[in-house]
Amino acid sequence: MKIAPGSRLQAPGKDLEPRTSNLERRTAEERLIVALDFTVLEPAVRMARQVRGLARTLKIGSALFTACGPSAIRRVQALGFSVMLDLKFFDIPSTVELSCRAAARHRVAMLTVHAAGGRAMLEAAVRGAREEARRLNRRRPLVLAVTVLTSVDRAPASSLAQRVSAMAAVALEAGCDGLVASAQEAGMLRRRFGPRPRIVCPGIRPGSLQGTRASTGASPMAPDDQRRVCTPSAALAAGADALVIGRPITAARRPRAAAQRIFEELEEITAC
Repeated sequence: MKIAPGSRLQAPGKDLEPRTSNLERRTAEERLIVALDFTVLEPAVRMARQVRGLARTLKIGSALFTACGPSAIRRVQALGFSVMLDLKFFDIPSTVELSCRAAARHRVAMLTVHAAGGRAMLEAAVRGAREEARRLNRRRPLVLAVTVLTSVDRAPASSLAQRVSAMAAVALEAGCDGLVASAQEAGMLRRRFGPRPRIVCPGIRPGSLQGTRASTGASPMAPDDQRRVCTPSAALAAGADALVIGRPITAARRPRAAAQRIFEELEEITAC
């Protein structure tokens, strides 16, 4: 099945749908997603408090979730944040469906699945999130399909773009709400699929990374293994809806000030 630009398949029903993409209406606070890549909960919560008013959504990935479990979600939600649960589910369809049902019960705003899992798995993810949210009468989480990780850079750019495009097409046909991709492919995705899919870009690096440190105080920081990176302004110009930014904020000597600089850059772009 082929999809028209800007369209995606939806199952019938009257579940509470998340907002669709609308680039012009997003505020800087909505565009900035801060990644809480910690392995201890209290430092993660302290970081969350530091970015209040600058970001509306925090990303909880496999490190924090494996170390602390669902309590990490509850703690940051109690501070007023939405949660992007970035566990990149990749398993047989029935297991992924159960996982997405569980994520919906946690009231996360977004969850990630890996597009490489194939159409049946992706459809199961969408079905699980949708049906569980409908059962609980709550807004369902956005299901975002992860394409090619930003740490991958050994293939030619044209080959990577083709791979991302093919994975994105399968994910959107399966009913996913959006994509996680490098900003280097965001423009191509926006041109092919139109304004509707939510495009979330990690691997964002501000022009200056001065003032960063080697540790968060919770656990040693991994070396910067992001390869296909982009500045915030270039990512938004390419068509990104939201930017996931971790170490440029969380590893800064003054995280609040680092987040403020990025927020102001996004605010300036959003106002144009």
